[in-house]
Order: sequence, then structure tokens, then C-alpha cells
Amino acid sequence: MANPARDGYQEFDNEPEAPGDTEVQTPRRNTVSEDTSLFQDRLPTENSLTPEQAFIHMVKAMLGTGLLSLPLAFKHSGLFLGLILTVLICLICLYCMRQVVFAAHFVCNRNGRDLIDYANIMRGAVEMGPPWIKRNGYFFKQLVNVNMFISQLGFCCVYFVFMADNLEDFFNNNTSIHLSKAVWMLLLLIPMLSICSIRRLSILAPFAMAANVVYVVAVAVVLFFFLSDLRPISSLPWFGKATDLPLFFGTVMFAFEGVAVIMPIENRMQSPHAFISWNGVLNSSCLVVLAIFSVTGFYGYLSLGNDVKDTATLNLPMTPFYQTIKLMFVACIMISYPLQFYVPMERIEKWITRKIPVDKQTLYIYIARYSGVILTCAIAELIPHLALFISLIGAFSGASMALLFPPCIELLTSYAKNELSTGLWIKNIVLLTFAFIGFTTGTYSALIEIAKTFA
Repeated sequence: MANPARDGYQEFDNEPEAPGDTEVQTPRRNTVSEDTSLFQDRLPTENSLTPEQAFIHMVKAMLGTGLLSLPLAFKHSGLFLGLILTVLICLICLYCMRQVVFAAHFVCNRNGRDLIDYANIMRGAVEMGPPWIKRNGYFFKQLVNVNMFISQLGFCCVYFVFMADNLEDFFNNNTSIHLSKAVWMLLLLIPMLSICSIRRLSILAPFAMAANVVYVVAVAVVLFFFLSDLRPISSLPWFGKATDLPLFFGTVMFAFEGVAVIMPIENRMQSPHAFISWNGVLNSSCLVVLAIFSVTGFYGYLSLGNDVKDTATLNLPMTPFYQTIKLMFVACIMISYPLQFYVPMERIEKWITRKIPVDKQTLYIYIARYSGVILTCAIAELIPHLALFISLIGAFSGASMALLFPPCIELLTSYAKNELSTGLWIKNIVLLTFAFIGFTTGTYSALIEIAKTFA
């Protein structure tokens, strides 16, 4: 039985939990095409998000620690190749996100749902596919769930490392307090446990807005620092080594970290059309983020050169003004953490509301939340190397969620609509090839570098 205090889970009441369960499908239409007529307005609820709130959540979810590692990524790729590849990767990610959203509404219309999450989009698409695969919907649903858990919890682990790095650097250089990075991570547990007690996106919205303002100011200061001390363009390599490109790919994919937050945000919009239209939330937020990525990576590397560290904040001057920026970023990342943490917890809490007696649900929900925070802190303690951690999570889980799964979903839904064509096959095979090369080489390179570090 669903817990009324837990918002949004009525959306999955008709979802079977095991492969043998029977799902009653009530088609809403006889024919459905991939156009915006699928995006019908929803009834407003207390948790509905306006386009402005959705935009804030999208931008904040995609502007995390990865942004400040982009100058290092450009060191791996070279100055101009990095700029070209950043634009290319971000536009491909945006297109793949749109594939997922269109598929979500097609599956909802076909199966009689109102709302759906990423894993059930994959399941619905597989079960509409060819006979040889349609019985494996539950397996592919869990495959997406596993990748989503690794991705989102990996982001949260990196957040702990980032905050500890900056706090350690700040206090070591400006005060008499000298604590190790491991101790800073343990101290961060207290505020993170408190913030992650918040379970509604609508409650987080004002904090996200404030964090966005602080983040924009802090990024503007960092960009001013970059622009005030630029090297000649000819002094840096324009094109990097091919062997370093996998680490670049992983870092950029990590930076573009909002893919798993898309459906929870879209599901809570009263007007889904405002999310997917050409000037809607998705396009606008992704293009704003792309502009910030390009400027930060290009000018950051042009300013810092080959001395760039894992995160650009560690390259800031030792003046009080610039050192304060580190604390501003730490505060912003504290708000990003619960947004990323929300996605895996949504799946866990959904299971709790279906399987645990009502009188014990709240207790189990908070046990799960606090255990998740402690787990991410523990993993961060084990692998405290920020740049390599970022590349690994970005190449493995980020590439899977943002680039590998969406073309597969589009091919399956196009099969269900009898719209498969040669052009559609070619387009999605190209996307899958690009994703697979980035996934394999990026993951391998990151693992090799991590092994070298520990050796």
C-alpha cells in the first residue's frame, strides 16, 4: 500500500514488480506518433513544478563538480579539440535526452500510465519490441536501475571528495586547523544527513534557487580569474594525444550529470509540453549549461595551462577573496547532493511503500536514506582521487545512461510504431557506436590510471 506522505508513487501502482506479474494495459489511443500531441497537461498537485522551478532544478543538477574539472579535461584533449568535442558531446546528450522523453510519453499512452521513470521506459520499450527480446523487459529495467544507482551514488561520492578537497585546502592555507581529507569527509556527514532528510523536490526548490545564485556568482569569479590571466593561444597544444581522449570523455560525461534527474522533474510538471518544446525547459537548460561548459573549459585551460589541478578551485590564488570562493562552491554542492541522491532513493522508497507495512514505512525510508549517505561517504574515503573518480563514473555510468540506452529505446519504440527506416537505423547505430567507444575506452583508461595511483 502506498504511503500518502510519499509523493508521486501512485504513478507506479500499475507496475508489476516481478517478471511473472501481469500488467493490465489500457491503450489511450489507437495510433500514437512521436510529436508533441502526446504531451497532455496533467492535473496540478501540491508537488507540481512550474517551468521556472524545473529549469532551476535542471541547471543545478547539471552544474556540479564536473564543471570545475573541465579545464583539466581540456588539458587531456587540447584547446580547440576540447571545445569541438564538448559541443558535440553535449548536443548528442541533449538529443538522447529528448529521445527518452518522447519514448516516455509513447509508453505512457500505450500502457495507460500517467507518469513513468527511466527504468520503466526501458522496460516498456523492450516489451513492445521484437518477439526475441520482449520477454526480457524486467531484466532491462533492472539493468537501467543498476546503472542509475551507480551513476547517481557515484556523483554523490565525488561530491564528498570535492567538498573535502576544498575544505582541506582552505583550512590548511588560511587557518591553524589542519585536518586530513578523510576527517573532513566524516565531518561533512552531519550536514549531509540533515539535508537528505528532505524528501520533496518542491521543498528543495528555494534552496536550489539560492544555490544557483551563489553558484553563478562563484563561477563568474572563477571565470574572471581565468580571463584576467590568459596565456597566448599558441603556448598550449590545440589537439591532445589520442590516448588521453578517453579521460576527457569521462570528465565531460560526468559534468553533464543531470540525465537521471530528467524524468523525476518532467513527471512533476503540470505542462509537459513546456518541458520538451523547442524553447522549453530541456533545450534551454542544456544550452545554457553547454555555454558555461565551453567557456569554463576553454578559458580555464588557457589560463592555468598544464598546471591545472583536479578541480580549478585548487588553482585559485591564496588571497582571502578567492579562498572564500571555495566555501561558496562547497555550500552549492551540498544542495546538489540531495538532488542527485533523490533519484536512487525514489526507487528504494517506492519499494518500501509497496512491501513494508504502513506503520513502519517512514522508519525504513529514513534508514535507507541515512544508509545511502553513509555508503557514499565510505566509498569516497576509499577512492579519494577526484579527477580519476570523475572520469570513471562519467565514462561508465554517465555514458550508459545518457548515450547507450536512449538509442536502444528509440529503436524499440519505433518498431512498436512501425516506423523503423534505414535512416533511423543508421542514425542510432552511429550514436551507439560513439557511445560504446567512449564507454569502453573511458572506463578502461580510468581504471588503469586508478590502479597506477594505488600501485
